[in-house]
Amino acid sequence: MSIVRQFYRLQLVDAELAERRAQLADVEASLGETEDVIRARQAVVEEEERVAQLRKQVRALELEIGGLNDKLKRNQDRLYSGQVRNPKELSSLHDEANALRRRRSELEDRQLEAMIALEEEEAELAERQARLRQIEATWRQEQQALQARKQELESLLAELEEQRQEMRTKLGAANRALYDDLSRRLAGTVVALLKQGMCQVCGVDVPFTMARAVERGEGIHYCPVCERMLYGG
Repeated sequence: MSIVRQFYRLQLVDAELAERRAQLADVEASLGETEDVIRARQAVVEEEERVAQLRKQVRALELEIGGLNDKLKRNQDRLYSGQVRNPKELSSLHDEANALRRRRSELEDRQLEAMIALEEEEAELAERQARLRQIEATWRQEQQALQARKQELESLLAELEEQRQEMRTKLGAANRALYDDLSRRLAGTVVALLKQGMCQVCGVDVPFTMARAVERGEGIHYCPVCERMLYGG
């Protein structure tokens, strides 16, 4: 096998390695939680906090209303016990009862508003939780597919690396050094295909005698413009 053919085959393997490594990098970058999952989870957390605050508010109002009811009961027990006969004290008890009822009415209005708000926020929370479950289910499926693709690429890369190492070993030290030097200078494309007398990298028409020699596989020839080895395929 000519050295040009060996270089071309190695170049193909190197190109596929680079492509597969880029694919693997993309896959690895896509692993982990996505922005959609993070946003959906944060939306649930925020709504949970609002619901918790409203529940706390409703509970606090319930306790306060309960306390007022206890006070009102004691007021009424005393008022109608018959033990209080002083008109001024009786008037004071009536005033206190009226004040307690007004305060209770205010708190009950606030409690109703808070309960309506809580019901609305709980419905919103349920919607966000359902949305999160849907997003997470889709995300888990995508992650499984990505993990499978990652394993596939890693296996393929291992095979290509082994193939590349075997090919480089067969080249010998001198040709490996030449290939590596050309690869560095020529952006990884050491060998250019020659079709119908035209270099497929830079597009130049090479001299006829050179083209014929390349097609017959006679010697090593370089493109006069891009300086890559020419291979007739």
